[in-house]
Amino acid sequence: MVKKTLFFVGGICCLWLIGLCLFAVYAFSIRPWSVEREAIVVLTGGTSRISVALRLLEEGKSQKLFISGVHDKVSIEALLTKKQADLKDKITLGYQAVNTFGNALETMEWLRKNNLRSILLVTSFYHMPRSLLELKEQMPELAVAPYPVFPEERGFAFLKTKNAWFLFSEYNKFIVVWIRKGLKSLFRSIE
Repeated sequence: MVKKTLFFVGGICCLWLIGLCLFAVYAFSIRPWSVEREAIVVLTGGTSRISVALRLLEEGKSQKLFISGVHDKVSIEALLTKKQADLKDKITLGYQAVNTFGNALETMEWLRKNNLRSILLVTSFYHMPRSLLELKEQMPELAVAPYPVFPEERGFAFLKTKNAWFLFSEYNKFIVVWIRKGLKSLFRSIE
């Protein structure tokens, strides 16, 4: 019995490790789509996400920017430089979301309110797989062009830094969302 249990646990650990490696390869391989969309959506939480989204707005990739998960004391003016002041009317801040699931709900609500169906999604590269999964679950018809934000160090250099924890943590969260989505699909098919 002990051998079977150890074999089972060892097998689960091997599958988890293989999955982590595949997740890392996938996350690092997502390339930014530099295309025009009806809106740019940025999910707060990581460094450089908002500045990248503002640059895309300045470049004319969209005429609307939605920033989800903003702290309630942050204003649009606080996010803009003096040169970016003319962008103020193109930006909407979302203050409700406190996690990625909340980002998806808040974004879906804003998109439907504004009758928008295509976005350029800006978030950290390691956060992109789970963000795409959450958004597609809330709004399957949404056309999403990913625009991941990468750190300066890439590949193995990234894995040697303390930032590797983000990748590890995000993989575990991705698994939870993937299982939740699978269970929802299963229960829908049974009904």
